[in-house]
Formats: sequence, structure tokens, C-alpha cells
Amino acid sequence: MKKIYNFLATIIILSSCSETVDDSFEGSLLISPKYTFSSYLIQCRLKKDENLLSLESFLSSLVKDKSYKNNKFLLRAYFQKSDYVNKFILNIQNNTNEDMYPFFINDISLKGFDKIASCNFNTSKQQGVLLFDSEIDNEKPLSHTSEILRCKYNEGFNYGTFTVAIDRFLNQISLLKLPYQAIYLDNDQSTNSFIWINNFYTNEYSNEITNLWINTIEAKEIKDEFLMNAQCSESNTYNSFLIN
Repeated sequence: MKKIYNFLATIIILSSCSETVDDSFEGSLLISPKYTFSSYLIQCRLKKDENLLSLESFLSSLVKDKSYKNNKFLLRAYFQKSDYVNKFILNIQNNTNEDMYPFFINDISLKGFDKIASCNFNTSKQQGVLLFDSEIDNEKPLSHTSEILRCKYNEGFNYGTFTVAIDRFLNQISLLKLPYQAIYLDNDQSTNSFIWINNFYTNEYSNEITNLWINTIEAKEIKDEFLMNAQCSESNTYNSFLIN
């Protein structure tokens, strides 16, 4: 389980760094992600006497509505890998400029979701970009493993300074031929924080990364670059499901 939990945490792990920053970093502020979608991550908890079966039944019924079949947004659910699960995350991903979040929270409330779970709907809108998609499997499974990391840039660092490390990391990962996605999220309200999501579409990813890459010189150099730029205060692994 530690190998699964520690994949990117070995790269951007809980560490604080103190670096000397010169004026050359100011130009990096002009570099920002080329956002292609927006997301809302909603933290939820099952209510007393409710369980995952009642949640599954609700979501299965929900996506039969034609509003959930128009590709304007994707709905994902994350359940932490644990023997007992009463918390979960819903991810609403807008694929157009139309923000479907108000429609979604109103619709599920009208359909009785409030009886099953309580959620924090007062969540920030995140702008997102798909940094990497191996596209090895054209048809990705509806369920997979996701790792969600919540991180902050070190003082004087930002996305612009981070791009070199990101590019090196993704170039190395592409050589492993793993079915894998990397997603980057941030929001305007907090310019120094971001969320990194790893999606793995094979059960063997941990062994392959550990055996083929994690102990290489390149991996250690990239880890140092990540640590110089950012630190992550939270890293959790989930069973992830695409709902619609």
C-alpha cells in the first residue's frame, strides 16, 4: 500500500525548502497554464443509516437523465482506499464555458441527494489542464486509481518556474508506456496553491514505476526540482469512478 500511496509523493513530498531567488524569477510570472476546463471538488460524507449502495443507486439513476449525456460536463466520484468508507469526493468537470455547477447542485438536491449525504458545496472553482495522457488505451475503464495531492509553491516559485520540472517528469513517465493521466488544477483566489491529480489505469502501475524508474538518477534529479518549487501537505489515494 505504501508504494501506491507514495508515487508522486516521492516526487513532490511533504518538505519545506529555503531558496535564494533572484529577479530572473519575475519573468516566470508571465507563464500560466493553458486551461481547457474547470472543476469543482466537493467533499461529502454519507449520512447516518446510509451506505455506498444507496449512493450508487442514486448516481446510477441520476445519469439516466439526458442532461448528463450531453458532454458539457463530467462527473467523477472518489472513494478513499480504506476498509471503511463514509466520505467521498465528487468532481464536476466543465468542458465548455458554461458553468454547470449551479445546475448540478440544484438538480441533485431536488432529486433527494440531501437525504443520502451532506456535502460542502461552498467550494472554489478550479481551472484545469490535462498535462499528460498516455492514450495507450483508447477506451479507458470507468474505474481506476487516482492520487490527489494538495500543494503550495515555495516562496518565490510559481507555475512558470515549475514547468521545467513538470516537462522532465512527464517525458520520463512517457517512456514507461503506462496508461496514465496527470491533471493540474488551481484557482484565482490562491495563486500559490495547486492540486495535482494522477490517474492510473492499470493495477500494476506501482510495481512498474518502482522497478523501472523511481530509483534512477533522472528520478532523483526531478524529485529535487519538484521540492525546490513546491511542497505538498496532503496526498491521498482513491478508487475513482467516472459516473457519466
